[in-house]
Amino acid sequence: MWIFPTMRNLNNDPPTIYALLNSYVNYDVEEKTKIKNLASEGRGAIFDFDYPLSDKIDKEDFETLILNHYMMRRIGFDTPTAFKIGLNAKLNEIMPNYNKLFDALDGWDIFTDGEVESREVERSESTNTSTQSTEYSASDLRNSNMPQNKLDDIRDGKYVSDYNYNQNNSNANANIDGASSGSESETITRTPSDKIRIYKEFIENRDNIMTLIFKDLDILFYGLA
Repeated sequence: MWIFPTMRNLNNDPPTIYALLNSYVNYDVEEKTKIKNLASEGRGAIFDFDYPLSDKIDKEDFETLILNHYMMRRIGFDTPTAFKIGLNAKLNEIMPNYNKLFDALDGWDIFTDGEVESREVERSESTNTSTQSTEYSASDLRNSNMPQNKLDDIRDGKYVSDYNYNQNNSNANANIDGASSGSESETITRTPSDKIRIYKEFIENRDNIMTLIFKDLDILFYGLA
């Protein structure tokens, strides 16, 4: 349970994030928290509301980044309560869109040794070939012992001793169907150097998204809007 002390403001300017955190964390305690730990220790007093956040980003890291970024900035409201109301409304407004960017970041557990990624691709092929051919042949063999001057009678078939007539018709059809299928698999094992590169890319992409978020949150702070 957080106890919020009454803050004494010696001028008309609103308090800084540092002043708020210091009063929340170090008020009436003997062992004071150092400034480097104020954000992580006191974030619960600032972010005491619900807002959507991608599971690709750690909530504590996210809130600590915001508080450290604005540590010496004055809030743009008359009271801490009004500031938290504004922060609540702003995060619920912008985070659904930024969560899509966070979700696009690689979700690999890059610190796990022997991490392996497998990928399998299936392929299939089919072929169809059709051929058709037609052949026709005929032979007319006639033999006769008739004299030479009777050739016309042989042609007419009147005087034929031996006769042989052959006719051949053939049709050929061929269909060839073929099909083949298979699969290919690939296994990737990430080495330490790969993980370092991936981690650097992750940090760069995350920081780029946070820069956009900071621009949207500037309106909540004195002198930045």
